Amino acid sequence: MADAAGHTVLARLQALRAAPEPLAALLADLRGIEHGGDPRFAMTLDHYLQSWLGSQPREVFRLAGPRLLILAPADAGPLLDAGAKALGHMLLSHGFGTLHATRYDMATETERLFADLFPNNTTAALREAAERAPTAALAHLLEVERVLHGADVDSIVREQPVWSFAGDRAAVVATELAVSLEELESRLSLSLRRDSWLRHEVAVRLDRGLLRHIARDRAHDPRAFTVDLHTATVLDDNFEELARAIPTEMRGRITAELPCWELTLAPSQVVAAAGRLADAGFAVALDHMPMAALDSLDLAGLEPIFIKTQWFHGAAGAADKLSAAVARFGAGRLVLWRCDEPMALDTGRTAGVTLFQGRAADAAAASPHGLPEIQPRPVAEEPEEPEEAVPAMAEMVEPALPSRPGLLGRLMGRG
Repeated sequence: MADAAGHTVLARLQALRAAPEPLAALLADLRGIEHGGDPRFAMTLDHYLQSWLGSQPREVFRLAGPRLLILAPADAGPLLDAGAKALGHMLLSHGFGTLHATRYDMATETERLFADLFPNNTTAALREAAERAPTAALAHLLEVERVLHGADVDSIVREQPVWSFAGDRAAVVATELAVSLEELESRLSLSLRRDSWLRHEVAVRLDRGLLRHIARDRAHDPRAFTVDLHTATVLDDNFEELARAIPTEMRGRITAELPCWELTLAPSQVVAAAGRLADAGFAVALDHMPMAALDSLDLAGLEPIFIKTQWFHGAAGAADKLSAAVARFGAGRLVLWRCDEPMALDTGRTAGVTLFQGRAADAAAASPHGLPEIQPRPVAEEPEEPEEAVPAMAEMVEPALPSRPGLLGRLMGRG
């Protein structure tokens, strides 16, 4: 497979113009997909489409837009069609938007693909830009690699605790470690998020950089940690070497957070990655779980230690969704994430959530007064009955329903 930055497709199509080959092409347009511009999410969609090809050879071009072009043998055309149809249905049914995908017969339709990719005869400008962009992007990537390998990576790693409010006092159950992109950008004097190719390559290196940081700087830290990892990182040939560098007893205190959408789109890959993580001694969590999809989540046999769902102010039914998720997964596994306002804590606690992450949770844990008691709804007074008709108090009073002061919304987000 040829993994290429967007500009290389121009040279490849020009070669096919001159000498057509028996190939099928699939152009998947992610511009109508929520978070399609997130390189990690786009990479997951890419892997899902490629999985339909099995062991068939393919060339993959990740283009600006964002768009994805896959070239495969002509007889793989129906597989590309089926994969695109299944992916489009899955994205639409989960509320991510509409995937636009077109297939081409490269023996006869190279010009049509060329026109769809480069309308209005813009190829000359693209070629000129392409001559400059790769060298600059590669130079930036080398700078990123240097920083992530440096001895001072600790200064750009940020910590955020996951708090449990199940007891009388708040307690940290784990601390998430993440590289601050803002700090990394500031140090390098560049914007990693303006170049899709660079963002994708940096995301891959952040996983490895964090694992190296843990091995080098956190080996004697007794706390439990969580880190974001991607399925591709875990399944990569170099993962075992990275894992072995972390002491065995330390690995037992680390939870790898895998993106939930990877489980939805490529469950076999996530299950394989989870098995590899377990063999290395890591626990597994699911991250970025959309609130709206909690009730339909298929764990595919996984037993994640945490399932993280994001607080999003403003959507109706949040308390109901969270309450159902607590009943299904348990209060000890469901983490309400990105809790940056007190309403997140109020709504979550009303629904039975005990694990929170975010600035509001940090503030509540540090408060000398702790969290206020959850106030039950007042029970409506009943008309007074004659004394002989009044039942025992235990029979008369219904359990009070908790108030639901907040609203929640659907997550995806991206970062």
